[in-house]
Amino acid sequence: MTVPPPVLLLVREAAVLEAIHALADAREGAGPPVLVTEVEGNLAEAIARAIKQSKGQPLGVIATTHAEVIEAIEDGADDGCVAAGLDLDSFVAFVDRVLLRAWRRRDFENARADALHGEKLAVLGTLVASVAHEINNPLAVVVLMWQSLRSRVETLLRAQREISRLASREGPATAEELRELEALVPAAAGSHDVETVFDDGAAALDTIRDIVRGLRIYAHGNRDEILEPVDIPDLIDQVVRLVVRAIATDAVLEKDYEQDLPTLLLPRTKLTQVITNLLLNAAQAISQVKRPIHRVRVSARCDEESLAISVSDTGPGIPPENIERIFDPFFSSKRFDGSVGGSGLGLSISRSILQGVGGDLVAESVHGQGATFIAIFPIAGRRVQRVEPSERAMAPTEAPASQGRRGRLLVVDDDERILKSVALALHGRYDVTLAGDGQEAIDLLSSGSGPDAVLSDVSMPIVDGPALYDWLRRERPALATRLVFMTASVYDAQAQRAAKTGRPLLEKPFTRERVLSVLREVARGR
Repeated sequence: MTVPPPVLLLVREAAVLEAIHALADAREGAGPPVLVTEVEGNLAEAIARAIKQSKGQPLGVIATTHAEVIEAIEDGADDGCVAAGLDLDSFVAFVDRVLLRAWRRRDFENARADALHGEKLAVLGTLVASVAHEINNPLAVVVLMWQSLRSRVETLLRAQREISRLASREGPATAEELRELEALVPAAAGSHDVETVFDDGAAALDTIRDIVRGLRIYAHGNRDEILEPVDIPDLIDQVVRLVVRAIATDAVLEKDYEQDLPTLLLPRTKLTQVITNLLLNAAQAISQVKRPIHRVRVSARCDEESLAISVSDTGPGIPPENIERIFDPFFSSKRFDGSVGGSGLGLSISRSILQGVGGDLVAESVHGQGATFIAIFPIAGRRVQRVEPSERAMAPTEAPASQGRRGRLLVVDDDERILKSVALALHGRYDVTLAGDGQEAIDLLSSGSGPDAVLSDVSMPIVDGPALYDWLRRERPALATRLVFMTASVYDAQAQRAAKTGRPLLEKPFTRERVLSVLREVARGR
């Protein structure tokens, strides 16, 4: 049975503090305990501190005047009352009101979070056809390239077998045999064609990786989402890649970003949902009116105080009487014909998200000509230092062997395909030992294995990556400082635990150059 949190009462008047303590003692046993605290100084600041520290604890204010009660409730208290004339019965009733309103607040916050996540999944559903198209094209490239490479490799293997046969035979090879062998090798090699195959295949895989990364955030719950560095143009491009099919069939999509936009600390998932909602809203709007050419324009502008992302469309616009109502929950002027949008929640949730980070969502429209939605949020305290490409960790150009010997690496993952691919990719740079889970890694290390670094998956049964790290900190602390995590999703609970350790976290899929670069930085003690 869950024990309810105590009720926190902030008392504004020091002269009545003793009386309130007596009332709280007299009420004991009638419900959750009551904690009474005197407020010194600014009441609004005291309420803000209490809300931040209590994390949802029922909060009441016993004030001096009715005006203070109203201000306390506006500042976030669940309820308030005036100290004058407060007896036991009215005190018990007041505490009950605080509890009731706290429960209602909690239920409302949970319902709002569920609605936000539900709307996100609804948006995800509208993107399925577009995403399938965006993934299937590069996937077709990869399949065809793979078949081409396999055919070439099989030809080379036949040539190798023929060379081995000729080398083991007594007597020289005939001219006809050499001509046949000569015909095999160029057909398999074709250096320019092979380079094209590799380059095109790598580009296609990069496209699929970017789409999956962009798509995955829509399925991530975000009740406790942390702030993270966000490159605004990159994020918009990521969203556009997913929704472009919903727009491109009816309109020209234009992008206009101001130069040198700062990297900002923002809730990435929520901001992504806002941009997605605005673009899909534009896609649905242009489908409602016939024009020779439709345009959807997304732009980003920034000044010293705020950053604005605007999405304009050439749809029917918004009637003047609806310009404010469009942000009301469940209000929608869209037709319900199975097209994009129409739930009436997208704009309301988007405005709520932006207001939650101190910003806002506004609309401008000339009825009959189109509409513009502008997402605005302050940037004070949100800027992060921009890392120029020249400052980023570059791929190593020398093998560990240049330092006297090859490095020894322990790779831990419960997916055998990952183990094999990492070992193959790092062959020649590291002597690689493989472990199928965290417990097998511990057994190897306990038996005397001495790697220079550990590359461990985060999510594994029984002993996962963070648990392995905890063991290393106790038993092999020096090696713990040379552990690198890898994960298929940075949003997993285990990945969040791994991130808190401060160790590097590689998100799959990663390139050979990327893992070598991180391992080199770890070897340097960074």
